[in-house]
Amino acid sequence: MKLPPAQRYVRVALKRLLYSQLYQREVVRVGFGRAKPLLPFRVEEAPPSVYFNFEIDAQRASALENELDLPFPLSPIRCLQDDAPFYCLTLNIYKVSGLANGIRAEWSVYIRDAGGTPRYLVVEALSDSGSLDSVDLFTRGGDVTHSAKRGTIRSSVRTADGGRFTATCRTTAKDKVVRAAPEWIAANDYIYWMNGICDRTFYDSGLANAHTSLVKATNLKLRDSTRWGGLVIPEPRHVVVFHNAIDFAISPWWNLDDPPSPSG
Repeated sequence: MKLPPAQRYVRVALKRLLYSQLYQREVVRVGFGRAKPLLPFRVEEAPPSVYFNFEIDAQRASALENELDLPFPLSPIRCLQDDAPFYCLTLNIYKVSGLANGIRAEWSVYIRDAGGTPRYLVVEALSDSGSLDSVDLFTRGGDVTHSAKRGTIRSSVRTADGGRFTATCRTTAKDKVVRAAPEWIAANDYIYWMNGICDRTFYDSGLANAHTSLVKATNLKLRDSTRWGGLVIPEPRHVVVFHNAIDFAISPWWNLDDPPSPSG
């Protein structure tokens, strides 16, 4: 039965009143440490976000943990449903709005958290404009570009040490459609940083049921002089394009209120 206009008006008024009161209550609870903030973070549909997944030699994993001084051990992960687990370094380049804005590039490895579940650990994050992050509080704008035109995605990132990653991905209607593995999706639940702090994320079907495809090796041109390129097998295991937007709600510094571990 369709809601009569008069009843709809009353419900709209009640919705605005009741939920505004709830928000005020949450503001007080967050201020006293009784609740966690939730902030919008939207990965935009255009230009499409791209995941460059590189394989780390399994024999180098232990040495790499020490070299990077990681707060958690590395973990193999299955990224795609028809893939096998491997030690992975991901470069994700995307456009975002909300908590941060603009073009971002993040190099991440995958670690085992205290429960043994693979999670993201961001080892370097860059943006084309200033934004908040969980390590330095504020990321200064840098040399990061990412654009798409007529099926060609062009990306360029200059790292903090002066290295540069550039890629040209040509997408076609015949590209293989792929599905993200459940564990690759779940790795986003807690995104860790090098200082051990993690952000808690909640996401919609844009990630859980994403429209994703693989870039063919013949349609990829890549140059990588960054330090991260020297730690992996040069040819990507796969390059995955996300063709839809993803809406997140992020609670930054989720574990910052947790009691410190006995070791510090």
